[in-house]
Amino acid sequence: NHHTLLRYQNAMNATLPLSGVKVLDLSRVLAGPLAAMTLGDYGAQVIKVERPGTGDDTRGWGPPFDANGEAAYFQCANRNKLSLAANFADPDDQALLRALIADADLVIDNFLPGVLARYTIDADSLLAENSRLVWCTISGFGADSARPGYDFVVQAEQGWMASTGEPEGAPMKAGVALADVLAGKDAIIALLALLAARERSPVPLPASQRRVQVSLAHSALAGLANVAQNALVSGAEARRWGN
Repeated sequence: NHHTLLRYQNAMNATLPLSGVKVLDLSRVLAGPLAAMTLGDYGAQVIKVERPGTGDDTRGWGPPFDANGEAAYFQCANRNKLSLAANFADPDDQALLRALIADADLVIDNFLPGVLARYTIDADSLLAENSRLVWCTISGFGADSARPGYDFVVQAEQGWMASTGEPEGAPMKAGVALADVLAGKDAIIALLALLAARERSPVPLPASQRRVQVSLAHSALAGLANVAQNALVSGAEARRWGN
């Protein structure tokens, strides 16, 4: 029973710092699910919305699979959540999603620009209707780009591969999808900051101040840290440093 599970989850999370915060996770694969899962680790009530039949892409990304046939990849970013299936093209499911959003504190999505609006899930309109709602969209290359985000591509384009590997060898990517992980962590930071601002403000924040955009490309660029600053200060391109 969905309501019984919610009550159980609330009881388990009652002593955690985000207890009582409701999160709707409309994202899939890694960056968004990781952000939503971490909020759940801190006590938020997280509902994950998946496609009927197949669910999140990562449910089938294996091996390895556990004894129940669940992919390890899916498990790494989806603990502490309740899940439901919704067909975004179905009017009844659209109404359900809008109702869940109306009751949420935070929404996370990683759809390409304009896709959700085609299914009557328009973030700007919903933010205007719910003065407490905070919304984070995670993209590959920013709010104005329709390019899908792939960690391998981002690592190459944002300079990580140029500084990773043996000095005389070929450029090399990190073994972990670090652009996705960094974007997920940046999404958590942004959502917590907006949540704090919402709670501290004596009046409702404007809708534009409760909407945040995070991208794999921007998070990866910021993640270059001293490698990027060295290039800015010296004028010299970064080099590969070995292990």
